Amino acid sequence: MTKIIISAAILVFSAFALQTPAYADNPAGSYQQTCTNIVLKGETLSASCTRFDGSKKNSELPFATSCVGIISNVDGNLVCTGPTGSFARTCKDSSVANNKLSATCQKIDGSWVSSSTSFSGFQHPVTNCNGQLVDKPDC
Repeated sequence: MTKIIISAAILVFSAFALQTPAYADNPAGSYQQTCTNIVLKGETLSASCTRFDGSKKNSELPFATSCVGIISNVDGNLVCTGPTGSFARTCKDSSVANNKLSATCQKIDGSWVSSSTSFSGFQHPVTNCNGQLVDKPDC
């Protein structure tokens, strides 16, 4: 009888331990409450998100892993409430105040420097150009 109880307990524990939310490895954000089929492939987040009228819309957010703000669903569109872009690969300690992004960025020679830039929009990519943050997709 004891073996049956132990076996049942192990089975129940295993079932709960293996059940992890589908969004466990996805970037945090409120979009998880109104979007389904959430997939992070590389740096691009895709999902089917509910629009204001209740319909669904497929949406993608490039550079989602570098979002310095919160990822949200705005009328079926995945949006980052802060700057995104490839800068996150070579910059650290990023922060946003108003529309100014500040970070410590690596230069080509391997040294680290402080940098900042004003960014023009939440969906506009920011790039590290040899230690200098720039508000455009390439140097």
